[in-house]
Amino acid sequence: MSMLFILLRKIPPICSYMPAFDGDVCTFDWREVEIGMFLLSLIVIKNRAAVSAEQMITSTLMYSKLASAALFYRLDPRFSIVYCALCVFRLWLFPDYFTDVPEDLTYFSDTTLQEALDEDRRVTWVVEFYTTWSPHCHSVSPVFSELSNEYATTYLRFGKIDIGKYPKAAKMYGVSASTMSQQLPTFIVFEDGKAVDWRPMLGTNKKFVKYVFSAENVKRDFGMNNLYEESLVKCKKFKKGKKEE
Repeated sequence: MSMLFILLRKIPPICSYMPAFDGDVCTFDWREVEIGMFLLSLIVIKNRAAVSAEQMITSTLMYSKLASAALFYRLDPRFSIVYCALCVFRLWLFPDYFTDVPEDLTYFSDTTLQEALDEDRRVTWVVEFYTTWSPHCHSVSPVFSELSNEYATTYLRFGKIDIGKYPKAAKMYGVSASTMSQQLPTFIVFEDGKAVDWRPMLGTNKKFVKYVFSAENVKRDFGMNNLYEESLVKCKKFKKGKKEE
C-alpha cells in the first residue's frame, strides 16, 4: 500500500489514465518530486532515534502511506478517500505482525513485584515500567525482550509491570503514567531489594532527560555485562555451597 501511488504513476498502461498536471503522463511532476524528497527527509529524521528494526519499518511505512494519501488527494480527493479506506481494510484483514522475540520475563502486579524483591535479595532485578497505550513502550518492548533472553540467569532476572493497570506501583516507584509523561518506559535496576539505577534520569533543570532505549545504550549505561558476570559468580557460590552440604 505504501508504494501504490508510485506503481500507478509509473506502470503502463495504468499510468496513462492517471491525471497529470504537467501534461506528461507516467512521469512525476515537480510537486510530486518535492513531496517524495520531503518524505525521505522525514523518514531519516524520525528514524534516527529508532531502537529496533520493527520501529524503523513501522515508521517508514506509516509516513509513506501519509505521503501517498496526500499525493492522491492532490489528484482527486475521492482517490485519497478510497486509498485511506483500502489502508484501513488492509490493516484489519492483515494486521502488522512481527515475529515474537524470545524472552525470559516475569510479569508483575503491584503486589507481586514487591514480593519478588523481598523474596531473595541476592537476585538483581531489571524491571521495565510501561503502559499498553504508549507507542514508545511498544517500540522498546523487543529490545527489553532481547536483553532478557541474552542476560537472564538465576541471580539476574528481568520483569515488566503495566503501571497503567497498576497505578499503585507507579506511585510507589515514582514513575508517572500520565499521557504527558516523559518516563515511559522506565527501566529500574533493583539490588538488595532497592532501586540503584534507572533511566530516564532527572537533568539539572529537574526535567527528565530523553533517553534512547537501544540495546547498545542499555548495555552500556546499566553495565549489563558486569551485572551478568556478578550473577554468574553468585551462581557458582550457590552451587559450591550445595556441594559442601
